[in-house]
Amino acid sequence: MKPVLWMKSSCTTCRNAKAKLAELGLEVEVRDYFKKPLEAGELEHLLPADPAPMLGTKSPKYKELGLKDRHLSKAEAISLMVQDNNLLKRPILVHPKGTVIGFDAEAYARLVR
Repeated sequence: MKPVLWMKSSCTTCRNAKAKLAELGLEVEVRDYFKKPLEAGELEHLLPADPAPMLGTKSPKYKELGLKDRHLSKAEAISLMVQDNNLLKRPILVHPKGTVIGFDAEAYARLVR
């Protein structure tokens, strides 16, 4: 299975993550989920039972909905993320050895060892 980097191409952090992966020699399939939004079924497979770590806390929608003080079920999070992909923290690297949420150069390096 080829690793997949879920990202937004206009996001500087996502572009930095992509560059770091290339620097490490890790070939990934890039999925820009703003050009091709994630569907509920994809999110079902991607999100853990507790979706809190996957929420983009810097999203205006996150603040608007007052999600900081709420505990969302996986189903609620999926429903909201289908409506607004900005609620999904980015980038997300899905690798056979594990999933890395957000840009974490050290975690990326551990995946190639």
